[in-house]
Amino acid sequence: MPRIHADPVSTSLMHPTRRALYVALLDADEYTTVQLQKIVGVDRYNLYHHLKKLESLGLVMNHRDQGRTRWWCVIDRVPLPSDGSVQSNDNSLESIDLSNPRVQAAARTMLRELLEISESSLSLDSVTLEKLEIIGRKN
Repeated sequence: MPRIHADPVSTSLMHPTRRALYVALLDADEYTTVQLQKIVGVDRYNLYHHLKKLESLGLVMNHRDQGRTRWWCVIDRVPLPSDGSVQSNDNSLESIDLSNPRVQAAARTMLRELLEISESSLSLDSVTLEKLEIIGRKN
């Protein structure tokens, strides 16, 4: 079976600690390392490990230091990948119910074309489609 290579940003944001850090920073202008440590609840070593990963992907940065205090902020806002929960995604622009057979048939046709263009090996033959969620950013 061929391997599917995921986007490194999406893969990184699937990790619960990195996701929590990124979401916290999205909701504020900036946080210190100590504040982030309290929000996420991990030890300092793990905190820095995850912040450095987010920083290496260009998502956050340590934008100023005051004495021993480091301040972090988001520098690139990206859609959060689905974490598999049924809760609404803040980046969801629209959700299309596929219970109508005509809508489901149209969605299958569109998805097959997209899969063919992307050269994906996913087969929709044994899949029940329930909902199509459009995720992105409003410009």
